[in-house]
Amino acid sequence: MLKLYFLTAFRSLLRSRGYSLLNVLGLGLGITCSILLFLVIQYELSYDAFHSKGDRIYRLNIDAHYADGVFQTTSIHFPATNALRNNNPGFENITQIYSEADGQITIPGNGNSVPRHFRNPGQLAFVEPEFFEIFSFSTGGQDLRPYMREPNNVVLTNSMAELFFPEDDEVIGKVISYNNKLTLKVAAVIPDLPVTTDFPFAMLVSYPTLQSFINFDLSSWHTLLSNHTAFALLPDKAAVEATEKQANDIIQSLIPDKRTARELINLQPLQDIHFNPAYGNYSQRTISKEVIWSMALIGLLLLVTACINFVNLATALAVRRAKEIGIRKVMGSNQLQLMLQFLGETLLITLAATLVSIILIELALPYLNQLLGLKIAFSFIQNPQLLLFVTLQVLLVSLFAGLYPAFLLARFQPIAALRSRMSVQEVGGLSLRRSLVVLQFTICQVLIICTLIVNEQMQYLRNKDLGFDKDAVVTVPLPRENSDKIEALRDEILKNPALNGLTFGSAPPSSEITRLSAFRFGNPENIIPFQAHMKSADEHYLELFDIKLITGRMFRADGFEKDSVMQVLINETMRRKLDIQQPEEAIGKSIYLNGGRQKATIVGVVEDFHQNSLRFPIDPVIFYSSGGDNFFMMAKIDMRQAEDALAHLEQVWQKAYPEAVFHYEFIDDTLDRFYRDESRQSTLFKIFSFIAIFIGCLGLYGLIAFMATQRTKEIGIRKVMGASVFQIIVLFSREFVKLVLIAFVLAAPIAWYLMSEWLQDFTYRISIGYIPFLMAGAATLIIALITMSTQAVRAAIANPVLSLKAE
Repeated sequence: MLKLYFLTAFRSLLRSRGYSLLNVLGLGLGITCSILLFLVIQYELSYDAFHSKGDRIYRLNIDAHYADGVFQTTSIHFPATNALRNNNPGFENITQIYSEADGQITIPGNGNSVPRHFRNPGQLAFVEPEFFEIFSFSTGGQDLRPYMREPNNVVLTNSMAELFFPEDDEVIGKVISYNNKLTLKVAAVIPDLPVTTDFPFAMLVSYPTLQSFINFDLSSWHTLLSNHTAFALLPDKAAVEATEKQANDIIQSLIPDKRTARELINLQPLQDIHFNPAYGNYSQRTISKEVIWSMALIGLLLLVTACINFVNLATALAVRRAKEIGIRKVMGSNQLQLMLQFLGETLLITLAATLVSIILIELALPYLNQLLGLKIAFSFIQNPQLLLFVTLQVLLVSLFAGLYPAFLLARFQPIAALRSRMSVQEVGGLSLRRSLVVLQFTICQVLIICTLIVNEQMQYLRNKDLGFDKDAVVTVPLPRENSDKIEALRDEILKNPALNGLTFGSAPPSSEITRLSAFRFGNPENIIPFQAHMKSADEHYLELFDIKLITGRMFRADGFEKDSVMQVLINETMRRKLDIQQPEEAIGKSIYLNGGRQKATIVGVVEDFHQNSLRFPIDPVIFYSSGGDNFFMMAKIDMRQAEDALAHLEQVWQKAYPEAVFHYEFIDDTLDRFYRDESRQSTLFKIFSFIAIFIGCLGLYGLIAFMATQRTKEIGIRKVMGASVFQIIVLFSREFVKLVLIAFVLAAPIAWYLMSEWLQDFTYRISIGYIPFLMAGAATLIIALITMSTQAVRAAIANPVLSLKAE
């Protein structure tokens, strides 16, 4: 019986092969998009889900509560971990991590080889033995805890061992150098960490080594660094809020001095780290749950759009099969048998569409991985959840797309069907088809409007004046010990006319690197209830970046007055938050840094500039001069001689730092990373909008083609009576134009609401105007008219004599 059903279904599909092809292509595109989005969502949700104790692991963040808001950081005071270990608030275990993402590995040479240098081969982390007790990373069956108790030990992943020592069978005991400062012995080699982790470490260094690497006291409560974090393991069914409160009570009792803010520990679940952009993570990549559910909704809508095509065409084509159904009923077929027959046809089309989608996925997945920066694999064997998803999708799509047409066909009355008295209207799908066309084009126009607004916001972000000149400026990270060579570097570099300027500082004006500091104003006891961005700069910094000095002067080359008082500049936001009415009134005022120990005099006020993504407001800034904090060399080059300028920079660099690897980046590239996720979302919106409108046009094309066939004699009579080609085209287009306009009326408020919510994440954003809505409505209408016209013109120019004979 089943064989007969499928054989009959196959023959029926061949008879209407054109419409079958449209259905397969439409469903294939919808299924492709839904599977690709399923893979992306599955990939994102799998981050750090492999830890056996993952539901009990929490990160200890710090929320600093100021009078004007809360500053959130993943950092924790260096002594805090041991304090909580010794005065346990209810943790089962606790560990701390210090990471370094930007560094240089040197493999020492011997008599037969020269030293080899690797710039940023992978993230390095200083970890304690407890790291391996809390997290479930594979160690290859080795107990690494003893190595992490001794200084100067490093554990490499397989990929790092192969990179550093490609020709050596035995890596254990080898020596590597980090940033020409640490000499580390390889204690073990472990498997690479999974790609779906927010701990993308390639080298693990024993924590006791840290003190010889950084230049401050690890017992100090005054330092918070964003790359220093702590994680705690809580007991089963622990009361998280009570444990958090007890931990805060312990820390508050141990902090030695009065603070400008109340710094409270916030226990963040491990499962929340990848999805919470407020704090970030070591991979520097988060995705909100809202974005994930948006992707799921888009995948569903695209699949629904494809199913609408099928329902529309199936109900419209039903009249063609009236006699077949009448004969089947006369021969004894009941309604259930007929429904199963037509559901079988739908299943065959869905299976064919799924096969097409598998081919499309194999072709598209590499580009999707490159676009989103992912490493998704497509394999039913390795991913049984994918196989289950595809199987359920085939069944549900077959039911959703085929159930109503099957029911509609199966309830035909045999006498009316055999007398050929069924019309498209009488089949019963006309009002449904109209509703489905409206729904389909509503989805299309929502996606198009959202795409246009996202693109407009991205253009705004890229083109907005940031308050400084970012064009043609390259940044070069400096080795840690650099202050004694800076002036010699400057003189040598500026000898080349392709270099238009040079400055040294802690970071460019707008950067991923931030250092926030509390300070006091007026006198050492006047604690100010907000923090300021601290930026080290030399006397050429403002000139190179064209940051406007409103009043006062730039500080001296050494940054100090004759009486050893530091000179600083502040920005306008800082001046306003200090309640200084005019910029000139700030000159000569005193502020106190480093807990009130370092007095500084304000010698100038600069205009505001953006220090970070435009998601965030402009913060107060303090410029100071310190050779020890100059981590970057920044050069403005003549882009007409860019190749010569970069070659000269590298040559001078290698002469000054022969043991370091030259690496540069344009500031434009740095700023682009601020909006990497938004840019990817914009590209995805464009792709999905195109697919949605394409699927919609496939269905529209099929419907118009069918209508032209059904109304052949009517068109012939109209032409004989004097109707023009244009009037015939209007006849076909009028109804669908109305439906597209109704869809626009429904889509506009939906898109406006969605984009209004999305734009709230940006402090600096566009106002939603009418242009994107008009463009989306006009584009959809034009595309629909072009699609309809291809069939309408063909019907209109047909010979009326042949048309009148057609029926």
